[in-house]
Amino acid sequence: MDNEQLKVFLAVVQQGSFGRVAEQKFVTQRAVSRQISRLETEIGVKLFKRSNNHITLTPAGKYFSERAQEYLNNFDSTVSELKNIAKSVEETLYIGYFSIFDAFIMEKEIINYQKSKSQPPISFFTTEESVEHSLADLALNKLDCAYINHYGSYDIPQADLYEYVPVYSNEMVLGISKQNKLSEKEYLDEDDLVGQTLCYYSIENSDFMRKTFAATVDEKIRNYQIERVSSIEQLMTSTALNQSIAYIPRGLIDQIMQPDPEIVYRHFRSKQKNQKYSMQLIYLKTNKSKALKSFVQSIKNFNLQK
Repeated sequence: MDNEQLKVFLAVVQQGSFGRVAEQKFVTQRAVSRQISRLETEIGVKLFKRSNNHITLTPAGKYFSERAQEYLNNFDSTVSELKNIAKSVEETLYIGYFSIFDAFIMEKEIINYQKSKSQPPISFFTTEESVEHSLADLALNKLDCAYINHYGSYDIPQADLYEYVPVYSNEMVLGISKQNKLSEKEYLDEDDLVGQTLCYYSIENSDFMRKTFAATVDEKIRNYQIERVSSIEQLMTSTALNQSIAYIPRGLIDQIMQPDPEIVYRHFRSKQKNQKYSMQLIYLKTNKSKALKSFVQSIKNFNLQK
């Protein structure tokens, strides 16, 4: 079975006639019929019912036509992508990111690299995954680099193996519904957390933000919950409805979403540590990729916060 057989089969399905397909392809009707018969023989299933110059799809034929079209679409897309890769002299760079927030930074820095026509040309491949997942993929050389939020006292395994490039900094804040009496305060402290549910956004099951936040709070403060939500929309909706308090990076939320009139943002004053965060690009020191080296230099020359 080859792609040409599938194309003839789908043409017959569309036209409902061997004869019309034969005319389109400038071959005999017998030649078209032979191709269909050969296809049926190869897969061992009758695809058409034939009677008095009339053909109809069998149930198996109908199912096969849907799958055949899907297969050809995927095949054509794959071939097109392969041709682009074959014609390209670009380097490749695989980048991990953990949230919509650092994705915003990554997007700006990739676009800046492309617009500045930096060398070498790079094909960028990006994937959203948890910080823990990104660190594992970096160690396995599945990623060249990854964006993480350096905050609190999260201990990166074998941290001395990595280089760290700061790309953006600001403050972690708490988003609060105007329905919550805490919204009337100028800032929140640790005692305000008692009885509250804090939510953070992460597409994958991850303890990263939970651990980093816990590291900034007095260990005696235990009467609060920290929960993960899998979409930024869910995070903001539950906050606006006063179902939780959102734990988010200030500055970046303003870039990716329209202000919600039902939510206010408040500083969080902790006795342990301040709430400053730094988005960083990290990569293994042993990675000698020319693309990575050029991209890192571009990032250092690009001031996202200016």
